[in-house]
Amino acid sequence: MQTDDLISLMSMDSRPVDTGWLRRTTWLSAFAALAATAGLVLLTLGTRPDLASAWTTLPVIAKAAFGASVAAIALVLFQNSLRPGLKPARRLPLVALPLLAAAGWALLTLAQAPAEQWHALIFGRYWRACLIAVPLYALLPLVVLLLLARRGAPVDSALTGACAGLASAGLATIAYSLHCPDDTAPFLATWYTIATAIMTALGALILPRFLRW
Repeated sequence: MQTDDLISLMSMDSRPVDTGWLRRTTWLSAFAALAATAGLVLLTLGTRPDLASAWTTLPVIAKAAFGASVAAIALVLFQNSLRPGLKPARRLPLVALPLLAAAGWALLTLAQAPAEQWHALIFGRYWRACLIAVPLYALLPLVVLLLLARRGAPVDSALTGACAGLASAGLATIAYSLHCPDDTAPFLATWYTIATAIMTALGALILPRFLRW
């Protein structure tokens, strides 16, 4: 068979390539992981007693919004990192926007409060629980995203892992906000940010090893 004949034969059954499946799969997987993580929080810790009334207050909305914005930005960067040539590292500074917003709100809160109240505003009642629970619950969405990463073609596996860790921390923040009773801005800016940093580092360390064949 001649080369031209082979090319003609192969092109007869050509179909458009679906390049959006990875994007759709990423978001569907993230929503499924969020639902599963929220269910796990409810099963193991339960909701805060005043959730029905607190859920509409600014501090609780802020916690969920913080987690959602971190997760949304990180998921976009994550799915871009699975496709060579998109260079998601250029957009990585966008992740700092929700972190800076939380930090600014926290500093404003502290500036308006007496110095003797700063310790309570920053540490709350359950800072240790937050620092343990958010990374712990973030492991579930992290595993989901790591499995998804194997379906793509990440060029920089450490960057992909960091984005997966960021997104997982954001999803876990939304889920844990159903239980967390500490609502101050300094608490959010301190302990949720540290928990997010822990998961970012963990993802960057794990994924390069996870992708080794």
